[in-house]
Amino acid sequence: MELDTDLKHGLGVALNEATLLGIELDTRNRRVGATLSVLTLPVDEGPMPDDPRVQLLFAPVGRVVASLRQGRWDDPGAPVTPINAEQLLDVVRSFGGLPVYGWDFFDTADVELTKLGRPFSLDWRAGDDGTTHSVLFFQEGPDRHLDVIIWFDRFAVRDRAGREVSLAEFTAGGKRWWDAFYRHDPRTQGTGMSPLS
Repeated sequence: MELDTDLKHGLGVALNEATLLGIELDTRNRRVGATLSVLTLPVDEGPMPDDPRVQLLFAPVGRVVASLRQGRWDDPGAPVTPINAEQLLDVVRSFGGLPVYGWDFFDTADVELTKLGRPFSLDWRAGDDGTTHSVLFFQEGPDRHLDVIIWFDRFAVRDRAGREVSLAEFTAGGKRWWDAFYRHDPRTQGTGMSPLS
């Protein structure tokens, strides 16, 4: 799968301020599913979808690193809590669905690993493939922080009904939402965010 600079930027726009609902690691089939509620608008002038959840399905996956630290995100000395692959979904859910933000989620693993330091809570590896690309998700609570980095070769986006959504359609929906947000479009109100004037 080719993830060029423009596509990674578009994916960053589509994922910015999305609510992370879950991450599930299927070790047998070397897949990871990440469920998010995204900020998106349709092609027409209609409102946001009633249920804007999507699943990003990554496969094959070659490595997953998680760091669950009992402290603020910027505390390098915060204690690290070990977890196993089966616990990952429950750990993500325990944060209650917090937003991921920033505009740069893909192929930043080298930089992020340096920030995380060691030990990791989880470092699962499988096979010689599944490491072409990486994606970062996180949850930032008041007294604990979770980072999850997934290495993968390909991924797909599915809507709440399980239909595959093209990456072009997915990124376009996110761009429409952010463009509308900066125009003070009333459809983007109620998120707790306000554009800078």
